[in-house]
Amino acid sequence: MIFIDSFSGAAADLKKGSREPINILNALKDDPRVSTWDMSETPWLRNRISLLIKDGLLAELDEPYPWHRYKITEKGEKELTQ
Repeated sequence: MIFIDSFSGAAADLKKGSREPINILNALKDDPRVSTWDMSETPWLRNRISLLIKDGLLAELDEPYPWHRYKITEKGEKELTQ
């Protein structure tokens, strides 16, 4: 039996025209993990996640390598409902 694991999360799979902060929040709401490789190989994602954290919309939780796990804050939840 062969197991294939994709070390890519939904946020990293967003297409170029959909990489707005609200879409990243929505992607992380459904799939809160982002791989270390996604963070290193997709600068747009790393930069936008950093801004979401800085703006208080997202918080990083502890997660074992190779993942980063994020939680949408109360402020971020309010953004999603607007």
